[in-house]
Amino acid sequence: MKKRSRLRVLRAAAEPRLSQARLARKIGVGTFRYWQIENGDGPPVSPTEQERIAAALGVKVADIEWPAREDLAEAS
Repeated sequence: MKKRSRLRVLRAAAEPRLSQARLARKIGVGTFRYWQIENGDGPPVSPTEQERIAAALGVKVADIEWPAREDLAEAS
């Protein structure tokens, strides 16, 4: 099975490197909303947000391991 990359790893690997604020502007969401998406907090990531983020990072939606609240609970 193919291992999917974490969203923040893909963002950090982008050329040129994208900050959270820069990526948020690029996809048309606020910086706090993007922080929520990257950290698995707040409302679920909409399909439109997923498509915009994947396009900005040059990958497919399926290539991204979208963070969820469950991930945070397991890490604690």
